Amino acid sequence: MSRRYSGTHTWTEICAFWAVVISGFAYLFGGIVKLLISTIKSLNGTNTANLLNNIYNIITFIGNIALIIAVAIPAWQFVKYKATGWKVVYWIAIVGFAFGAVLGMLGNFGVFVW
Repeated sequence: MSRRYSGTHTWTEICAFWAVVISGFAYLFGGIVKLLISTIKSLNGTNTANLLNNIYNIITFIGNIALIIAVAIPAWQFVKYKATGWKVVYWIAIVGFAFGAVLGMLGNFGVFVW
């Protein structure tokens, strides 16, 4: 038997739900675009494949940001009343994720060529 939820939802629940929905669709559509890229490359449509690859990178980036939002807000609820060391680790992890996501996106666009 299902249980009815009475009352309002918290901000954390709302953000987590929508972030998971957005990231789920982003990864689904990203996978479809990646499949199209491989098909078009096999048909020798390089320019179209490059355009779709850029779209895939943007969709993946949006999915990553949505996932970090889904995780970061409940994680802050866990950390906010703990000692300062916990908060420092939290912020280092958030900044590290954001930095890595941005660098990964820029690398996929060919901004950084090693």
